[in-house]
This record gives sequence, C-alpha cells and structure tokens, in this order.
Amino acid sequence: MANSKKNQRSITRNPEQHAFAIAQAVDTAWQKANNSGRRDVPLSVAATLALVGQRDPNGPDLGDQLRALTADEFAEISRQIWTQLVNARPDLTHLVYPLMQWLFTDPEPALRQAARSTAEAALDAGQLQLTGTDARYDADLLGIVLTLLKSRTAVGANAQVYTPNSIASILAHLNTPEEDTSVQDPAVGSGGLFRAAAEAMREKGRDPTTVTWAGCDIDELAIAACAVNSILWGLGTRMLLYVGDTLVEGDWATRAHQQRAEILHVAETVRRDKRMIAAVRAAQHLTELVAEDMPEQERPAHE
Repeated sequence: MANSKKNQRSITRNPEQHAFAIAQAVDTAWQKANNSGRRDVPLSVAATLALVGQRDPNGPDLGDQLRALTADEFAEISRQIWTQLVNARPDLTHLVYPLMQWLFTDPEPALRQAARSTAEAALDAGQLQLTGTDARYDADLLGIVLTLLKSRTAVGANAQVYTPNSIASILAHLNTPEEDTSVQDPAVGSGGLFRAAAEAMREKGRDPTTVTWAGCDIDELAIAACAVNSILWGLGTRMLLYVGDTLVEGDWATRAHQQRAEILHVAETVRRDKRMIAAVRAAQHLTELVAEDMPEQERPAHE
C-alpha cells in the first residue's frame, strides 16, 4: 500500500457524504480488483477497518501502518481483529460470521490481494477519520457500502438496506425510545434507524445501552453489518438480531432471543473447558516439578 497521508482525499463533507465517498472508493476498488460478484469480502474489509484500533496513540500513524502491510499480513491482522471481537462479544458470533468466514477458510492469494487493494482505497478515502472518530455516530458506512454492492446485482426489493440520515432522524425524534425499553425493526437492514434512535436518546440525556434492540432482515450481510454497527454506535449488549423473512416468521424476536441464549451457553461451555484444561495442565506441571525434587526412591512408580 502507498505509504503517505498525502494520498488521503480531503474531508470537507459531512459524515454521511464522507461515508458515501468511502463506500464508492470501496466499491470501485473491489470491482477493479475482483470480478467474482462477492459482497462479503469488500464489506468485511470496511468492517475490519472500522473495528481496528490504534494500539499506541503516540506511535506511527495507523493508516500508514495498515498501508505498509502485505496482502497476507492484512489478512492475518484481520483474523486477529475478528477473533478479538468474538472473544469480547460471543453473542455476536453467529451474526458476524458471514463477514469473517472468508478469512478462516484459507483464501486464495488473488482474493487476499483484492481485499488489500480495497482496504487501501478505503484508507485513502479517509475511513479512519470517519469510523475511528466520533463521526462514526453520525453515519452508516457499512449500510452504504452494502447498498452500492447490492445495486450491481439487482436483487429487487431487497436491494435497499440504507436509510438516509435525514429520514431516520425525523422518525427517531418523533418517537424517541425511553430507557429500559425495547425497540424493534422488522426490516432493520444495517441498523440505520437504531443509530438515529440512539443519537436522539443521547440528545435527551438517555442511555441507549439500556435498550433492547431487536431487528430482523432477510439479508445475512445486512444483519452482520448491523451487528458491527451496534459496537461502533455504542448500542450496548442487548442486541437481538435475526436473519429471516418477517412475513413468514412472525416470532422472529423470540427466535433471536433463543439463538443468543444458545450461543452464549456454548461460549461459556468452551470457556469453562479451557479453564479446566489449563488447571489440569498446571496441576500436571506442578506434579512433575515436585517429582523432580524428590529422592529417586520416593518417586511414584510408573506402570
């Protein structure tokens, strides 16, 4: 990747316009580097850059560090970022899986290179200045990226997942959620209405992390984007997201709750097993150390 802040385009527009510029850069770079028609990889790249954090605020520029990575190194860093997310938020594992699966299935070199080129385009368009700052609360970058990618495949009524900020803001201020309530969106897309509602709550001194946010969408990538957005927008941990058709599955919110409970149970079981294995290994190591210090005639006999 080119190693210079000079390649970044000037940021003179509002956050939503800035997000559109980044999304267009991602879409253009992806189409130029890879013509497979896949939407998961370029959306994953944008989501990865949105989740990355500056490890050392006083260190080298994060954008320059990312630009300096090879395709293989960028893929490895991406795997680490998604692993950290899953460890921190196991309840989102099944939701974000569509965005991370390509990284854990030994992607072809050409695909890794295309992802790297797409990341470079996003960085040059100033993504870190949007998703790495408080401006992320004012835009739905992932929703716009997904909309542009879907527009090329003409998927009919399911093509639009992005709700313009102006419309979302009006709706949110007309009916701002109270704390400790539930907000449902049966056509949630990437969560634009959730973002606006959370901002309206903050303006009125209310805490959006107290709300249970429940959303459903037929597009698994939209739900995955919504799950990542819930972190970027500080919506808290009460997320109930479900992939399905609300016209067919009227009880989707109940199913979302069941899925969340199941994945948390599995995560706790895995953590418990890891702790048990660690304890057994520690005990075994201690036994071996004690045996080494014992006189040979006092050591336990081996069968």
